Amino acid sequence: TQFFQVFLIEKFNYGQSQIGNLFAYIGLWIALAQGLIARPVASRVVPEKVLSFSLFCLALVFPLLLIPDKPAYLFAILPFLAIFQGLTQPNTAAIISNSGNEQSQGEILGINQSVQAAAMAVPPIIAGLISSINVGLPIAVAGLCTLLSWIVFMFIYRRQKRVMFEEAA
Repeated sequence: TQFFQVFLIEKFNYGQSQIGNLFAYIGLWIALAQGLIARPVASRVVPEKVLSFSLFCLALVFPLLLIPDKPAYLFAILPFLAIFQGLTQPNTAAIISNSGNEQSQGEILGINQSVQAAAMAVPPIIAGLISSINVGLPIAVAGLCTLLSWIVFMFIYRRQKRVMFEEAA
């Protein structure tokens, strides 16, 4: 969201109102995803399983944003981005919250907020630098970073959690 406006201006010659309308459209889909999809899914599926699916799908959707040559096609892709993001965010928070006991939960969530603040500050700087190479490169890098986070989650976090569970048993 922090760099997407530059992409829209450069690739589709979007103006402020068009960008605002597109972000309203994305916001609507995120609200629908978190309000109508995430809640029923959370009651049936554990956060680790949801995240293993939603994070992978989110990584696949990012590169799709680079394909359209007309802005109207973005409106077909963005709901998927919003839905997978809408599933990823709350399930990530749930996993982080559940990773500690009651005494450390506030500290863990506070550290998470600090990491998120850094994650909101650093990417625009990087995106600004790499967009000079190609305006779509930040989106490709976002997809790659999301895929790397899925790999870390699947092959390090889940394995480490399994080992800790087996040692406790």
